[in-house]
Amino acid sequence: MNLQSELQSIAHVPEDLLEDEKAVAEIRREGLRLSFQTDKTYDQINQLLHQISYVRSIVLEKQSDTGVPSVGEFTPELVKEQHKLDAPVIPLREATPRAQEETKRGASSQQSNFISVHIAKLDELMDLVGELVIAEAMVTQNPDLQGLGLELEQFQKASRHLRKITTEMQDMVMSIRMIPLSGTFQRMHRIVRDMGKKLGKDVRLQLVGEDTEVDKNIIDHIADPIMHMVRNAIDHGLESGDERIRRGKPAYGTLTLEASQAGGEVLIRIRDDGRGLDKEKLLQRARQNDLLVKNESEMTDKEIYSLIFLPGFSTKDQITEFSGRGVGMDVVTKNIESVGGVVTVDSAMYEGTAITIRIPLTLAIIDGMNVRVGESRYTLPTTAIKESFRPAAGDIITDPDGGEMIMVRGQCYSIVRLHRRFGVQTDVIGLTQGILIMVEQNDRQICIFADELIGQQQVVVKALPPYVHNLASIEGVSGCTLLGDGSISLILDVQGLLNGK
Repeated sequence: MNLQSELQSIAHVPEDLLEDEKAVAEIRREGLRLSFQTDKTYDQINQLLHQISYVRSIVLEKQSDTGVPSVGEFTPELVKEQHKLDAPVIPLREATPRAQEETKRGASSQQSNFISVHIAKLDELMDLVGELVIAEAMVTQNPDLQGLGLELEQFQKASRHLRKITTEMQDMVMSIRMIPLSGTFQRMHRIVRDMGKKLGKDVRLQLVGEDTEVDKNIIDHIADPIMHMVRNAIDHGLESGDERIRRGKPAYGTLTLEASQAGGEVLIRIRDDGRGLDKEKLLQRARQNDLLVKNESEMTDKEIYSLIFLPGFSTKDQITEFSGRGVGMDVVTKNIESVGGVVTVDSAMYEGTAITIRIPLTLAIIDGMNVRVGESRYTLPTTAIKESFRPAAGDIITDPDGGEMIMVRGQCYSIVRLHRRFGVQTDVIGLTQGILIMVEQNDRQICIFADELIGQQQVVVKALPPYVHNLASIEGVSGCTLLGDGSISLILDVQGLLNGK
């Protein structure tokens, strides 16, 4: 809620809420004191202030005859002594004892509208809803019902109603777990301020879309990566004030944290208006550390910029408090990829750098496309699928090393045969006999070859058992799920398939 649109001439103590390091302690000890001008009645102001979230108690006083202004006070506990402010205030109507009693009742009812629930209970509830989704699929897709669709009209009607209820319940549970990114974004103010002082840089932080909501578990995984990228942008990206002025820029640098929702994903962008990434310097450092795995002339700008995410890569020659400590951007990418996200970077020399994080809204239940390979089942996230098609023999290309590619609208794409990748027996060997699914992640595409498409459904993501990871590292598989007929389907990790193609 924006108080500035409802009140006039607002003044507060402490005065500097963002820059003053003692402000938090003072607010905890004495509360936040506000004075304001208004033409609203006492009851209207009291109702307005009680709509504010995360406030334990409020003391509202009208202007006294001695000229002490009206003070709306937000305190951890009732404050015994009121502090004087100089802002002129229009007097409020004095509340009668009856009105004060109604105010107390309203405040208590407002507080009772919220309860605190441990995240472990929400995790258990999500697991139960996931089991409910699986059970609903087992009932409605039971193999015993095949061929009886016309004879079971009432059953089909009831199953559609059950599916509607389970979907609504799933959406409700997921919405309960969603929390805004504002808490994570607001913590960056102190980091930006402290680093700016230590490095002698004037940095302004802009927050955009901080109300965007993400699953609680995902926020826990991305808080540290965001902090690391903010520190990296201030240390590496932004120039000193003198250097910025020489290049015709403002003396202060601007760092923007932006969040937005796109379909089933959340985009988080960390953007600065600094010096940008020097491609020649990146290539030179990669050559020195023997990190290049591709011919330099064949690398695109994005591939060159992505070198900063390689383990052991750093452009700093000396170790400082913020850089050169061996903790590089590769740790950031690992944390993001652990929750199914990807990181990309764009830059323009002397104009700035933008790092974009794409993460799923939730990890528990996803929309998936089930495919069959022999007797095995695999699930692909629908967000990664661009198209599926049956290839023509004339579009298939084989290189001298035996690698297979497909020509689609003038572009060549590598082909990954799932039966070869995972050692599955199948009778569908010819590419023209099966189906190709083109998938995309991080602006890279491949075509996956399978026997046939089974269909799309919501699937509950289950982690692979620990002993599977102990036996072998399975790149290209992110988890598993139970299908309606009780069979297990492996959920494919598109990024892993791209890395190991």
